[in-house]
Amino acid sequence: MRIIKTDLTKEKGKLDRYFSECIGAGRAAEVMRYAASKQLEDIQNVCPFGYIRFHGLFHEEMAVVTRNEKGGLAFSFIYIDQLFDRLLELGIRPVVELSPMPDIMAKDKKYLMWWRMNVSMPKELSEWHELISSFVSHVTERYGREEIKKWYFEVWNEPDHPAFFTEYENIEKYFELYDTAAFAVRSVDAEYRVGGPSTAAPDWLCSFIKHCREKNVPLDFVSTHSYGVKGFFDDNGEKILSLLPVGDIVSAVKETGDLCKEHGLPLFLTEWSSSFSPQDPVHDTYFGAIFILNTLKHCSGSAQLMSYWTYTDIFEELGPPMTPFHGGFGILTANGIKKPAFHSFRFLSSLFDKELECDDENAYVTECDGEIRVLLWNIVSPPEKINDREYFKKRLVSKKTEDAKLLLDGAEKNAEYTVTVETLGYRSGDVYSEWLDMEIERIDTKEQEARLNMASETKKAVFSVCSDQNGIVEIPIGQHENTAYFLTIKKSDV
Repeated sequence: MRIIKTDLTKEKGKLDRYFSECIGAGRAAEVMRYAASKQLEDIQNVCPFGYIRFHGLFHEEMAVVTRNEKGGLAFSFIYIDQLFDRLLELGIRPVVELSPMPDIMAKDKKYLMWWRMNVSMPKELSEWHELISSFVSHVTERYGREEIKKWYFEVWNEPDHPAFFTEYENIEKYFELYDTAAFAVRSVDAEYRVGGPSTAAPDWLCSFIKHCREKNVPLDFVSTHSYGVKGFFDDNGEKILSLLPVGDIVSAVKETGDLCKEHGLPLFLTEWSSSFSPQDPVHDTYFGAIFILNTLKHCSGSAQLMSYWTYTDIFEELGPPMTPFHGGFGILTANGIKKPAFHSFRFLSSLFDKELECDDENAYVTECDGEIRVLLWNIVSPPEKINDREYFKKRLVSKKTEDAKLLLDGAEKNAEYTVTVETLGYRSGDVYSEWLDMEIERIDTKEQEARLNMASETKKAVFSVCSDQNGIVEIPIGQHENTAYFLTIKKSDV
């Protein structure tokens, strides 16, 4: 039997809420849409995040750059203002990804993704400096220096990846891009925070940090990405993908975190998820939700920000989503239905700030004014070398596993407590299984949508227990594989 022990008199410290620091989105123009904006508002009301990070700020659809009659650059930040105004209204700040290259400034016409993101170097680095300094000056004037000091500026996206940067084989070219942007940001204010290299893999990090230190280039944080599958970008949505062992992403983050600590720099995972494909069904499953909890728990202390990719399936790298459940990145579907992953972040957000000592590595125990909130889970890796698109495409019935018992020491003696247990797993918060039951390709009726929304909610059980004469509370938990349990424990009203 799994025994989870905690002493209510022993405080571990303040809960590390780095898991709520940031959430990802596809691109700027998507976030501006009414549906995506409303979904973000709904999320902020339940499990608020401090920051949001997305691509496409300087894309043509944001109408930022043109040329004047003399051939010089002219800037318009109207759409950017509308976007940032809305984000700040929702209580969320941007991690500002400084990309892509505006066509009018680009050295090459090299595009990526359905929405045609230009991944080229600029023709002139001086114009890249002019764009960044003008943009940062503008947001400073609009929102004030004290506000912008709280933002982060990240230079480019995955410059080590052949799809995302034309000079991916030449790190020196990225150094040129980064240095120019970093000095442009700091030319506006010496206290503004800038970092990178936002790589797809950690291979460049040592060289990047060394370069910045030796050349005295501003560097306030190191950013990279990590995903839980083998491979390097699913550019057509058809690749065979296989999950890595659940601990691999944790090991990679810890190793990178140690490197950053050696140099006194925070580590930002500005993208992470179980899979880098927007068409991987693992994202829709309850296993994907448990993967989130497990990863975030075990990366605490190694990363200071982990931005889950993404909050919504309104995401168009490979084109607009054609079905509600297609393996998209989001914790919400394109029409706002809660996936199991949503509840992972809701559970984490619902924990109290005061964390208690606990001897179980897959559990949190928190307390506030006598109320206890506990989050625990178990995780079982799928078979090795599976094809995600086959394995997670089908209904996965969770097997019964060993029972668990939560032992709370230090409670009031001989007192009655009310326990509420909320379950996240197979058929509880598991809308994907309901979708498979319905055997439909799209949602045509309000009734279908209502059925799915109902299935997206987690189930609760309420019961009473009594502490013994030694002040120990025993709470039984019948476990299933790849299932999370959120417990609220209160002293019963007399």
